[in-house]
Amino acid sequence: MEDESSSKPKLFSLQDIQPSLLKRDYLDQSVMEAELKALWYTHWIYVCRENKIPKPGDYSIVDIGNQRIIVTRNNEGELRAFHNTCRHRGSELCSQSLGNFKGGRIVCPYHKWSYDLDGNLKTTPFLEQDKSANLGLYPVNNVAWGGNIYINLANKPATALGENADPSFTILDNWPLSTLQLAHSHRYELACNWKIFWENYLECYHCPGIHPELCKIVPLYKQNLATDKINPAANIPDAVAKGVESWTTDSKAVAPIFSGLSPEEITIGHTYLTLLPNQFIAAHSDYVRQVSIKPLKADTTEVTCEWLFSPKAMADPAFDPQRAIDFGNLILEQDAHVCEINQRGLSALPHKHGHLAPQEQDVINFHQWYRQLMIA
Repeated sequence: MEDESSSKPKLFSLQDIQPSLLKRDYLDQSVMEAELKALWYTHWIYVCRENKIPKPGDYSIVDIGNQRIIVTRNNEGELRAFHNTCRHRGSELCSQSLGNFKGGRIVCPYHKWSYDLDGNLKTTPFLEQDKSANLGLYPVNNVAWGGNIYINLANKPATALGENADPSFTILDNWPLSTLQLAHSHRYELACNWKIFWENYLECYHCPGIHPELCKIVPLYKQNLATDKINPAANIPDAVAKGVESWTTDSKAVAPIFSGLSPEEITIGHTYLTLLPNQFIAAHSDYVRQVSIKPLKADTTEVTCEWLFSPKAMADPAFDPQRAIDFGNLILEQDAHVCEINQRGLSALPHKHGHLAPQEQDVINFHQWYRQLMIA
């Protein structure tokens, strides 16, 4: 007779807990300023979908900390990115978040110095041109992958895009990510530190008490586990429940299943890719959801959620993604609430640091990643 205890999750002990980051790491603005230099200005940051700026001269502005970056396309349609500052006296070049550079020129609104779409200085009113002056716009590293645009503010990025992805980019090879279109986006402003958002995402210890709807879709989450790798003894696959087609309010797909997926990928129902410090991608059988974050202040984080579908699905007159959107917003709103109460509680005078349970191993790994970069 099979021992029933072998199928039950292992009970962890309080003796296994580990210290979290310090209180000041979540509250002090000086820490955030250091994080911007050590993390946000040196890592690849998601900007937008490529089809947001499809034509030469189209541009989008992205803010990272106090840095404003122009992302555009040159006359050949190639991506270009520049710091949003004129080489004359540093004036901001663009104040609108989205637009098109008419006539293929980036013109400073102050003294009318102008640049072409490759950043080369072209005109300086009432001044004779000197081609040796080397006064083109300051370039920013940029790359596209899967229909997404990323930038890196480092002079020489330490890693290529995707080199530190968890897992590797290849896990999404069967999804037609580059051809998907944006059906809906939603922006949240959370009253919490950006690391609290990541900590919440990286564990499912909170799931049974906070996400009852999600636990019905993914039974493993009822066991306080985000992945079956943390506790294999649970003997529950990291997959959606029987009969579940997708992460929607009624568990039914809102679009045709992607044709290139393997039977296993369809059965699992969700495949994740994490790109610290700013983005994670959740690929489902019928749509892809992207979530990106940016710190605004030590206690404020911007979160943007995007729902991507195939052009064919979106062209169908009956297409209605609302059940997927509503489910995603429900989960994110539940997470937002606990992230914000977590942030408020950190201000308690006796609190020094938290304690991480074994179920939060991915949070422990995140803290190790963070500490190494901040020390460096």
